Amino acid sequence: MCFLVVVPLASSSREVLSSKECENLGFSGLALCSDCNTLAEYVKDQELVSDCLKCCTEDSDDSMSKITYSGAILEVCMRKLVFYPEVVGFIEEEKDKFPSVKVQYLFNSPPKLIMLDDDGQHKETIRIDNWKREHILQFLREKVKPASSAI
Repeated sequence: MCFLVVVPLASSSREVLSSKECENLGFSGLALCSDCNTLAEYVKDQELVSDCLKCCTEDSDDSMSKITYSGAILEVCMRKLVFYPEVVGFIEEEKDKFPSVKVQYLFNSPPKLIMLDDDGQHKETIRIDNWKREHILQFLREKVKPASSAI
C-alpha cells in the first residue's frame, strides 16, 4: 500500500499559536511563512513544519518592516551575561540611546527582547542569544518608536 500525504504549506485560515506557545517550541514569531516553506524542503518532520506554520508571519508587502512597538524589555539572567558579550556591550554602551527600552534581570532567562505595545502590554518575544550588538541596534532603531520626549 502506498499513501500520499499532502500538507498545505500556506493557508489563509490557519491555526495560530500564542507567542508564549511559539517561544516554548523554539519559534520567536519573527519567521516568515516562506521560511517555513523553505524549512519543509530540508526537514522531513511534518510536525516541526506544522508548528513553524502556526507561529509564522504571513509574507505580504514587507509586512514585518511596518510593525513598530512603543517600547521593549531586554530580559536576561545576570549570571549568564558573561556568555553574551554582545548583549553586555549593548547594555553598557548603547542602551541609553533607547529610553523606552528597559533592562530586566531574571534568573535563568536567555537574552530576549520583549516587545511592548502602546499600553505596555507584551506583544512579541524575540530571542537574541546570537545577535551582534549592531543587529540589536538596527532592530531597535527599526522597530521601537522614538520616545516622545526625545529632542
